[in-house]
Amino acid sequence: MVYPEDQSLFRIFSAGGKKFPVCLAFDAESGESYPIYPDFEMTPEYTEDGRPFATAEQEHCSCAKPAVSGMPTPGDCGGCGWFYREHTPYDPIGICTCGSRRRDLNK
Repeated sequence: MVYPEDQSLFRIFSAGGKKFPVCLAFDAESGESYPIYPDFEMTPEYTEDGRPFATAEQEHCSCAKPAVSGMPTPGDCGGCGWFYREHTPYDPIGICTCGSRRRDLNK
């Protein structure tokens, strides 16, 4: 895979049987590098059974629920009770397990 001049491969994350390369981009203004995660809102991807992938940092949807009962609705997918992390509690890429967001495979 070829990466733009200002990006280099940071890490490959896996979730739901797929692999997602994450690159580091360099910001000349701040002098720091930052990871560029897949944009699943712009380009949705799904597991074999129709569940959408999400990044922990993306803004929550209308189906969001607190991960802990009694807490306020989270501002991002990472704090949502529907967000499933496959490997560790800190996985940045996961699967939304909300039934209403599941893609109908019969269409």
